[in-house]
Amino acid sequence: MSNKTLNKIVFLGPFGTYCEEAKNVFAKKLGITESVAETSIKNVIKFVENTPDAAGVIPIENSIEGMVRETMDNLLRASGVQITAQTVVEINHCLISRGNDISAIKKVYSHPQALAQCQNTLESLLNKGYETIETSSTGRAIHDLTRLDDACAAVGNAFAAEMAGLNILKYKINDEPDNKTRFVLISHEKTFPTGHDRTSIAFATKNEAGALVRVLDVFDELKLNLCYIDSRPSKKNLGEYVFFADFEAHIDDEISKKALNSIKHHANFVKVLGSYEFSP
Repeated sequence: MSNKTLNKIVFLGPFGTYCEEAKNVFAKKLGITESVAETSIKNVIKFVENTPDAAGVIPIENSIEGMVRETMDNLLRASGVQITAQTVVEINHCLISRGNDISAIKKVYSHPQALAQCQNTLESLLNKGYETIETSSTGRAIHDLTRLDDACAAVGNAFAAEMAGLNILKYKINDEPDNKTRFVLISHEKTFPTGHDRTSIAFATKNEAGALVRVLDVFDELKLNLCYIDSRPSKKNLGEYVFFADFEAHIDDEISKKALNSIKHHANFVKVLGSYEFSP
């Protein structure tokens, strides 16, 4: 990951989110001190599209919930920006409140994924009939909590709770202890092969029998490791899908060029979302 022209870094806010943790990792590597918090993944991507000297940080995949749909949909429509780096952040959710009495909690605020990742634990901790309320981020939930009463709680990280002067009623409430989110850096910068790279692409197959199999056969024939594949509705016609895939190589590697040329024969379109150094 190089930085020739980047002067600011924008991330999915508000401050105190796991995305800010990822932003801090990238900012340190790039030597960037100016950061901007945006209110949605779409706004982060738009900011970077319109600001050549900015990089953006967004979540792309969670080990429990899978791909982040808003990220994939908006990257597909993005112009001029690509994924240029990635980092993984461990997710350790806490139950947070202004009050100290866990038995008094009647409402729990957080991002939909965070609520889903803690559902079983929340049911065992709280009285029956508690209400969950979705917010745009875990940080937003904690921020909103500062003006709510003691019957309200939020799911988020300990750092944000401490910054807001709130109480942590229970640490590590994830249903699954091994919970991690992969965040990516997007920018206008070009990356170069390191020998340990991953390339992300999106493609739509032709509407004919065996079309997807023929695309997958390309990776098999070239002995190219396809390490991830998922799909999203095309949003054009019912039953049509866009596939998102990651494979182990840089887009500038000869084997990648050969693979993309072959895939184009079996697909309606192929878009490279980025190449970046990858570490699990």
